[in-house]
Amino acid sequence: MTKRSPFGALRDLLQGGRYQPVQPAASDRLRLSGKSLRVPCSGDAYAIEMGRQMLHVCPELPLAGPASGPPAYRVFDPERQASGIYHALRLEPGAGVAIEHRQAGQRALFSEPRDAFRRHLQITHRGEELVFRDPISELGTYLSVLPPERGGTALRDARLRRLDRVADLFGGPLQPLSPAAALAQIRDVNSRLIDDPWRRKDAQGNAGALVELPPQPAPIIVGDLHARVDNLLTVLTENAFLNALESGDAILVLLGDAIHSEEDGELEDMAASVLMMDLILALKRHWPDRVVLLMGNHESFSPDVMKGGVPQSVLWERALRELRGEEYAQEMALFYRRSPLVALSDDFLACHAGPPRRAVGLDALIEAREQPALVHELTWNRLKTPHWPSGYTRSDVKRFRKSLGLDDRLPFIVAHYPQTRDATVWLDAGGIPQHHIIYSARTDRVGLFTRVGGELLAQVYPSENLQRVIAARQST
Repeated sequence: MTKRSPFGALRDLLQGGRYQPVQPAASDRLRLSGKSLRVPCSGDAYAIEMGRQMLHVCPELPLAGPASGPPAYRVFDPERQASGIYHALRLEPGAGVAIEHRQAGQRALFSEPRDAFRRHLQITHRGEELVFRDPISELGTYLSVLPPERGGTALRDARLRRLDRVADLFGGPLQPLSPAAALAQIRDVNSRLIDDPWRRKDAQGNAGALVELPPQPAPIIVGDLHARVDNLLTVLTENAFLNALESGDAILVLLGDAIHSEEDGELEDMAASVLMMDLILALKRHWPDRVVLLMGNHESFSPDVMKGGVPQSVLWERALRELRGEEYAQEMALFYRRSPLVALSDDFLACHAGPPRRAVGLDALIEAREQPALVHELTWNRLKTPHWPSGYTRSDVKRFRKSLGLDDRLPFIVAHYPQTRDATVWLDAGGIPQHHIIYSARTDRVGLFTRVGGELLAQVYPSENLQRVIAARQST
């Protein structure tokens, strides 16, 4: 039990709470009547009833082994979870959430938002216990224990099934393909890129550099992965993303820099990059119209691509030639030339790095491959900061939207330039409204954007060693 300070005990007394946590029985339906109700973090999952609105509070059970320390919890609407891609609140130890209509994104959480917002439910994760409180006691908010088959175990088992499905899609052990299999795969993908259904042809008769996505499928937008295969596996196993890709209800949009690790000691290692591209190309081969990889500055053999003095793109080209031969390296270069640079839909505008520094219309984006300076801006630009004073500004973002005839409120999403060393998503980055930066290569978490209830929302999921999980399951 966590030791309580006298001040904490006094605060609990003033709030009408009790120090001793309660372990609800399976048959209990406990009313939150203005006082704090404390329950131990014992692995149970809970249902919260707020009129017609239900919420589930489930512990996160890792796939790669038992959690070290108290688990984080997911708070979500089971009705929305059962119907497709949904929004969840993540509650880590030491954090709390309050159900409040002014909180960004919360409306997308509920199937019955009016019933939810009439309450003032608060949930706090204190490490060894969860604290539930609803001061609006007359409306009636109730808590009960979920059966195990509907709690954290169910979420974990669903993720394991999706992980098995990803392994099936890959077609064998999750390891780099043989040279012959890899060459056949990239040739097939390259042949399909000629007639990409979401891209208009350029003047040479090739698929243009702009991909215009249809309005109905929900986007799953992922930033730089930098050879973090486990992070891509996390995306494919979380939420209902894989199910939605299978059914055609979602499109996976990768914002470039899928390759080249940025972790110390791994800058020269190309093995993870080889596997990352094999996995992306396998997904692209299986769902040619549902997987989009925009080109980043690292999708290149250019000697300009360096990290910490390491010429990563030079090493990348050399590794491909040594592992798979000259023809495969040429096919990879062709894949880079045939892939898009910009994605546009009713939900968002996106590229890898940043907007051009001049007005550029749709036709110019389609023909961007014939304009090296424009390609460089879309894949190398950075937001203006004290560390990068020559970067793009709010006026550049505004001009980009205006030149494409887009509303100022349409989210513009880029990757490439993480703003801090520990976060994964930056909303309204640089103080620019609806300009977001996403970096999905952290070792402990992966961020993405998706659409829920008509709203584009950021989601963050914990990352773990899922390659090891796949290997263990394939060996049994």
